[in-house]
Amino acid sequence: MKKILIAISLVFLCFTISQVAISFGLFETKIEDESDLKIAKWHIFVNNYDLNQEGHTFYVDNISYVDRNGNEVDKFSPGVTGSFLIVIDPKDTEVSFQYHFELDLSDTSFEQIRIDSVEGLNGIQLEKQGNIYSRTMTLNEIESGKKDTIKVTFHWEWDDKYNESDSTLGQSVDSVFKIPIHMSFEQYTN
Repeated sequence: MKKILIAISLVFLCFTISQVAISFGLFETKIEDESDLKIAKWHIFVNNYDLNQEGHTFYVDNISYVDRNGNEVDKFSPGVTGSFLIVIDPKDTEVSFQYHFELDLSDTSFEQIRIDSVEGLNGIQLEKQGNIYSRTMTLNEIESGKKDTIKVTFHWEWDDKYNESDSTLGQSVDSVFKIPIHMSFEQYTN
């Protein structure tokens, strides 16, 4: 009797091992291999600032100024208009993305500074929502080496009600007017 039970046990053991092997074989053939997926690179520079490494706020200090007569001047003062460029360069980027930026003049105590225009150059169309400007750069544009260039124009109002803050801004000989710009980026998958 013992021999019959041992033989039946061995048959069941062999049957169990074969079922486990068949199940494992089925499981292996049903696995989806996702190792071929590539991760897209994403590296964006704005006015030569590497915003991937340094955060998403930078300051514009390379500003051109003209007086009321259209003559170039070196300093920002009442009645002067300034302009600067924002250049968005997606070098080493392999994915479409959307950028948003905001010119932040709220941190300064100089309410006499007014933004006149924010415009895309070379056919770039920006969307505006409140104080935030946006645009989507497509993969075709990125692969062709396109950079977005945006021109911002602003002026210093000449008004006697601003005399005190005008004096504060103009007191320092070494004063440099800087405009903080907050940028954000997100992958665009539409």
